[in-house]
Amino acid sequence: MRKLTPAGYLAKARMIVIKVGSSLMIEPEARAVRSGWLAGLAQDIHALRGNGAQVIVVSSGAVALGWQRLGIARSTQLDHRQASAAVGQGLLMNAWAAAFAEQDITVGQLLLTYDDSESPERSANARATLAVLLRAGVVPVVNENDSVATEELKLGDNDRLSARVAELAGADLLLLLSDVDGLYDGDPAAAGARHIDHVSEVTPEIEALAHNAASDGVGTGGMATKLAAARHATGLGCPTIIANGRKDYPIGRLLDGERATLFAPAQD
Repeated sequence: MRKLTPAGYLAKARMIVIKVGSSLMIEPEARAVRSGWLAGLAQDIHALRGNGAQVIVVSSGAVALGWQRLGIARSTQLDHRQASAAVGQGLLMNAWAAAFAEQDITVGQLLLTYDDSESPERSANARATLAVLLRAGVVPVVNENDSVATEELKLGDNDRLSARVAELAGADLLLLLSDVDGLYDGDPAAAGARHIDHVSEVTPEIEALAHNAASDGVGTGGMATKLAAARHATGLGCPTIIANGRKDYPIGRLLDGERATLFAPAQD
């Protein structure tokens, strides 16, 4: 039997978790939301819902937006980062609400920590909240609760959090939108680096490839956290895709066959 492509998995998925990183949400120079791009993504998600899929968004960007509004320099100090998140989270949700308002779709905020995803009682509560929001036609927008999470509990730019959310929701697809079109066997910017379109298992050899990936400095995650997310999700039977989200209408492009890396679920 021929294996499904990323587009094939996306087309048939009924419960999709889409992770959007800071590097896609935020214009690095102005430290402002890329509102035109976000409006296009909202249209993409509206189309998925029109085809019968339920969609949950996991969005970074609160800390990056908060620095600008606070008027202070970026810092590694935990209290500074948490203060920035406290200011930026409202700005982030306003951006998502404005983007989906054009599609007459309501968004709902859900803030989680590592403890929430580990605790049976808290995870059950989060699962129930997601279910109510989805039944009401709301798009849940999930973020790590940066204002209270400690350094030791940070999940890594929401990549690993998105895998936990996929587990909570019983998702049948995790889509990680990135600033690259998937996994390479070398630095993607280097000549001769080979794109890897299918990964049957996240092995130590695959994980070692993450050291070759570059970051643009806006987000705090990278390929290593994306591979950790893929390992967690696929181990639960949820296929995972790393795709380029930089251009407008990234989901439509993926459905049209744009290149990406597919991590097959454990039973495939």
